[in-house]
Amino acid sequence: MLDKSLQDSIALLPSASLTKKLSEDFSAVALIPTSDIITNKELYISDKVGISFEGSLCNSYIFYEKSKDAINSLKLYGDASTMEVIFGKILFRELYNVNIEIVLTADKVNLENSNYIIAGNDNFLESKFRCGISFAEEIVDMISAPFVNYVFASQDNNKLIEVSEHILEKISSINFSDFPIPNELPRESHNFIKENISKVFYSLTDQDMEGINQLIRLPFYHGMIKDIVEVKFV
Repeated sequence: MLDKSLQDSIALLPSASLTKKLSEDFSAVALIPTSDIITNKELYISDKVGISFEGSLCNSYIFYEKSKDAINSLKLYGDASTMEVIFGKILFRELYNVNIEIVLTADKVNLENSNYIIAGNDNFLESKFRCGISFAEEIVDMISAPFVNYVFASQDNNKLIEVSEHILEKISSINFSDFPIPNELPRESHNFIKENISKVFYSLTDQDMEGINQLIRLPFYHGMIKDIVEVKFV
């Protein structure tokens, strides 16, 4: 949907490496996990576009192998980022009053023998999402606001405004319910995405801004960081 000049300059990278790459190029713009704002306060953040979830369709799912009361660790698999690590821990503190260990793994997923957070496409390539709990729904319940999973960020506020306005113009004319879904996904995943895409938002509202602020303050309230982060919205 983007102009060719933008399409030609796009690089697709793992979520965990986006903010580091962004720090190496002053004029670059990246779609980063919202949690990365916490340790990158110097970045400007778009208040116009991002990816916000309000339903069961999202990027990450939690999978339980046994009784929730017995959980003390989770394996983290897939396109993982600080989002799943930081807020996975906070979720379990708030919901179950337990401090869990989150261990990054690249081993083949075995839902029969371990508890997991799985991030990214792996949830849909084999329809694993059917057995999981939406990370987004848990976050929305916790903060009583939309869950903005990804934000557009840059060191260059003018470049960020330029790119954000271009993307906002493009998405305003798109019906995402008719947007093509990759053919490699099984029918069950395909149908699930079609049915729930209306709860995924790309243009941000004041409620989304509140959701971002609520989210990044949680680590402070849980003693994980020393100061409240003030977001530099543009």
